[in-house]
Amino acid sequence: MWTVNSECGKLDAVLIQDSVESFWEKRLPFEGIESSLQYLPRCVHPQVEGGHEQWLQFPKMLGEEGVRVFEVTSILAKALEKATVREKKAIIEEIWEGFPEAPKPEELRLEHLVYGYPEAPYYDAEQDRVVLPDFRRVAWPYSRDTSFTTQVGTVICNMRRYSRRHEVRVVKLAYELDPTLAKHVEIVWDANEAGGVTSEPPNVEGGDTQIVDGETVAIGMGQRSTLTGIRRCAEELFRHDREGRIRYVCAVQLPDYPALDYMHLDVTINYPDTRRALVMPYVWDTEVVRGMPPKRLLLKTLEALRQQSDADYRPMGPMIHPDGFRHSGRTTVYVNKGGKPEPLRTEVSLIDFLVKEGKLDADGLMYVGGLPEKENDVGHLYAAFLEQARGAGNIVATRPKTVIAYKRNRKTIGVLRENGIKVREWEDSYLDLLGGPHCSTSPLSRD
Repeated sequence: MWTVNSECGKLDAVLIQDSVESFWEKRLPFEGIESSLQYLPRCVHPQVEGGHEQWLQFPKMLGEEGVRVFEVTSILAKALEKATVREKKAIIEEIWEGFPEAPKPEELRLEHLVYGYPEAPYYDAEQDRVVLPDFRRVAWPYSRDTSFTTQVGTVICNMRRYSRRHEVRVVKLAYELDPTLAKHVEIVWDANEAGGVTSEPPNVEGGDTQIVDGETVAIGMGQRSTLTGIRRCAEELFRHDREGRIRYVCAVQLPDYPALDYMHLDVTINYPDTRRALVMPYVWDTEVVRGMPPKRLLLKTLEALRQQSDADYRPMGPMIHPDGFRHSGRTTVYVNKGGKPEPLRTEVSLIDFLVKEGKLDADGLMYVGGLPEKENDVGHLYAAFLEQARGAGNIVATRPKTVIAYKRNRKTIGVLRENGIKVREWEDSYLDLLGGPHCSTSPLSRD
């Protein structure tokens, strides 16, 4: 069985997903209807060809690093070519469960799995109406979010964003249909099958989940993953951990909506090397790290923005409130108590927990945008958040001291190189701003 035991060890195998056309095509730029597959209030670039050419650099770079690459839509295409009518019927029953209409087995195509059924909108002259596909099933190239592999096996995620809730069905199907994945990957929990009654959905997403080392899992709690989902996930991991590998599961509080609409844990911290981390400044508190850019400055800046907005009689509703970030980073550490997660302690931040446990060096932090030149440097805060919005912190390590990063973030790349990290630059002028190299990889096997 393949396992993942770190965020920076040698990456042996990875799952990726080629679906970049969703950035540009098959969308209408209207607000308020994002949950339907045909609508998104954003269109970064009009040319899908240039964007896809740039995306294709990514699997090439991974291959050059010695990583074995598995791509979701390619797996599905190969499987459908060989599938019998009976096997196609089984696929339809699995993917279209709960939907009023589905393709017939003899007409099932890859486009139906990727784009929904029918695969494109069309005008029905007989009924004088536009018919839309039921739901886009492979919406984004961010394979990190829909599944993740741990020290004890693989988890299929339960997505909180409605527009991605069916994506996991297709990803799980890829695990089942690829002969190599079926042999080496053990799915220990499908979070969509969580039973019982809860006050919040049991969501857990891979972008929030980090395998810090062989005994530590960190999961962000905020806009996507819920505390219920984290506790359920910890329980399942502990239940399957027959050798006692996992010692800690850390629930890390993240800013909630409307602070950001896409914030996972990997937006705030990633690990380019053992005991070192690339950190988003101003969103963490600390009691043990000297010189960390203070969260206090961000809170004061947000207070000033709200005060200015109020003075100008602008609407307050969409504005970010300082309270959205006030407790970001706070971490509760769970341990295995008879197969159940039991709180051990709460730290002011995940960083402080990792430093105290010797899993991160206090002087091993690197910051998105570098360090400020002076105390309370608001200009640096603005610059750091601008690079972060371009995916600066969303790096992925292929081995210790070697990462892939978006090319556009010059300051952060400079910081990494100054600290001895080899950076492979991913051309990104056409690519999306909601993720990056880390979001685009779901490690399947890593030292």
